[in-house]
Amino acid sequence: MTPDQWLEALRTGIAAVVATPPEHLDREAPSCPGWTARDVVAHLGGVHRWAVGVVTGHKIPYADVDPEAPTGETVIGWYADRADSLVAALTSNDLDAPTKSPFGERPVRFWYRRQANEVAVHRWDIEHAYRGWDAAPIDETLAADGISEWSELFTPRRIGRDGGTPEDLRGARILLHANDADGSWLLRADADGIGIVDDDAEPDATITASTSDLLLALWHRVPLSHLTVDGDVARVERVLDLVRI
Repeated sequence: MTPDQWLEALRTGIAAVVATPPEHLDREAPSCPGWTARDVVAHLGGVHRWAVGVVTGHKIPYADVDPEAPTGETVIGWYADRADSLVAALTSNDLDAPTKSPFGERPVRFWYRRQANEVAVHRWDIEHAYRGWDAAPIDETLAADGISEWSELFTPRRIGRDGGTPEDLRGARILLHANDADGSWLLRADADGIGIVDDDAEPDATITASTSDLLLALWHRVPLSHLTVDGDVARVERVLDLVRI
């Protein structure tokens, strides 16, 4: 995806969060245990504020749920202001300007992608709180990008932090097959990450689902029981459990 595509996806996701019916803000968000839909909105607003600080070079403390977020329906307007500040910060800085990040030095364009994917998953969390499994899927192009981002960024960070992949899982292969697009990803667990590889090895299991549900399964939003899994389900679960954030 291009920065323009990420920016469009980000704006679309923000608009969907802002459109959350206020009467549903107190619903529990099953995909984010312990949080309500309001808490997810407050989390997103805090993430946006923190990202603005990174992009503009002003260090802002990170908090799981922003303590400045108001309770009740006013959190929606508060979130909209934070989101507007994020878009302004992104679009007023050079795409290639260097910034800090939890993944080392990255250009501003990195934050277009990261925030677009952050909002996409959490928009789904919010909708899932009051629409259940009828929550709108993540756009398939963005979901495909999110699968790559998960592999490239989050698996080495989490697995490396937790001491590496257990010996008996190294080399495990999981094929993700999208049934709504011409897309597939062969994941291989290595010592310090889960990479997308191109080889002819037989996978331990194949997961077939929409691109959105494949991404949401990687993020432990959609359980494997809701998808079609052919092969060693227990091994798949162990591999995916290596990355919980």
